[in-house]
Amino acid sequence: MRSSIVVLGILLLRPPHLAAQTEAETQRATLTGLRSFGVHASVQLSQGASLESIDERVLRARVEDALRREGIVIQSQSGVRDGSQASLDLLYVVMQTKDTAGRALGFAASSCLQASQMVRIPRLTTPKHIAYAVVSTWRSCGLLVGDSASFRATMVQNADQQLARFLEAWRRVNLPLPPPASPGSPEARVSMELGFDQ
Repeated sequence: MRSSIVVLGILLLRPPHLAAQTEAETQRATLTGLRSFGVHASVQLSQGASLESIDERVLRARVEDALRREGIVIQSQSGVRDGSQASLDLLYVVMQTKDTAGRALGFAASSCLQASQMVRIPRLTTPKHIAYAVVSTWRSCGLLVGDSASFRATMVQNADQQLARFLEAWRRVNLPLPPPASPGSPEARVSMELGFDQ
């Protein structure tokens, strides 16, 4: 188990080439104004693990439902096939832990929720070519350890906790959208009198 945790700790280290670029290199990457995301979820189990399987579609659906309740638009899977302006990715890398006799004890997993977005690179942009890069905007990572019986419940609970952290950060920089004007409201009457479409 000790070696499993060491390996997972290494996985959590951010390699230099994944570090967010500075504001001088790209447009400032921020959650402000991001109201549309492509959502991805992945659970990677170590080879030969006998842990209970987790449907990635269920995790993705939990994330999507929570975002929709905040008024965030979800891009369909077909819509993000060629890339999206912003994405929210939930990733678990799971290893089964064993005792000295080789019997399964439980699990150790790295957990990471990351929001990234496409930004413009001013220094590489010319009048004929606009250069873009995908950079990390927000991330929350951690380590989970438990017994085999609690594996699925622990993963689902962690997904909810990670998502709550993201939404708290997102709300701080995004004001709620105003509710649509009802037909009888003064704003709606003015719009109709001026010939504006609702």
